[in-house]
Amino acid sequence: MQELMVTAPGKLAWIDSPSPHLASPDGAIVRPIASASCDLDRRLIAGATPFKPPFAIGHECVAEVLQTGENVRSVQPGDLICVPWKIACGQCAQCARGLSTACTAVQKYAAYGVPAGGHWGGLFSEEVYVPYADAMLVPLPVGTNPLAVASASDNLTDAWVAASTPIKRHTDARVLVVGGTESLGVLAVQMARAAGASQVDYLDTDDYRRAMAELCGANVEIGAHSTLDERYDVVVAATRDEQALNRGLLGLAPGGHCSCIGIMFEPPRIPLFGMYMRNVTMSVGACNVRPHIPKVLDLVNSKQCDPMLVCPQIVDCDDALQALIQPTAKCIMVRERITTSPQT
Repeated sequence: MQELMVTAPGKLAWIDSPSPHLASPDGAIVRPIASASCDLDRRLIAGATPFKPPFAIGHECVAEVLQTGENVRSVQPGDLICVPWKIACGQCAQCARGLSTACTAVQKYAAYGVPAGGHWGGLFSEEVYVPYADAMLVPLPVGTNPLAVASASDNLTDAWVAASTPIKRHTDARVLVVGGTESLGVLAVQMARAAGASQVDYLDTDDYRRAMAELCGANVEIGAHSTLDERYDVVVAATRDEQALNRGLLGLAPGGHCSCIGIMFEPPRIPLFGMYMRNVTMSVGACNVRPHIPKVLDLVNSKQCDPMLVCPQIVDCDDALQALIQPTAKCIMVRERITTSPQT
């Protein structure tokens, strides 16, 4: 089988590799059919992260189940499923707390598409081994468009959790989304509206993302130099820029919360004293997506959000090499013509 590998900074190639095998009765072999680029992927490919090549890329996909171990009960061959980005057993103490990102049954940070906790393969590959099928895999409801939910593995669900969790604590929540990555900010606009926000503003310097955010229902005319101080109950900071993060934090109203979902590899300066005086909070961390994926699938199927608005490129395996390097919005690689889930 072939894996899509980062072979050197800025270099991608399809590499022949041994097919995975069932190493456990709890595992499954799956075949990705719709693989989406994550906002982190272009930086991984460019060599702008601590993770150095070679490694297989990709940690968002919908896949077809090819084979299951004898203990697996939740899925069977032929099912279409969402594959979470994080390897997790679902049974250890950390998983029981809802912290699958800290699963103790596998090497620390074990995940698809990132060589941080071993090499588990990437979700652009032809076949992938899933060690804990019942704990990890989420079957697609009948009629689900695999293309629309390819990012439920990470970005789409991350945006839902970042927006909806703090919105639940506020009546008529006023939300500011600070954009800056390929898709997370625009997805957060959609998810804030789905979660019931009374107002969603979007702050970004990129005209393309601003247009997408406006299409998704955000007010984008707040201006690069507008005074935002103490205006918002919730801020979703989908940015890698320290100054943009600071503007978001200063925009929090007393008692507000900022969900920081843009990965920054260097420690940013933050206005801690101002946050202290307003009793505001900030959360940051890799999203524990698995428990939230069913809700996200329901939001897509009920048309409360439309992830395809941020995925203008649908490419085949040959075109994926160039599409994943270009600094545009998200793209989806498909292995076959896809409409909706054929499951019954």
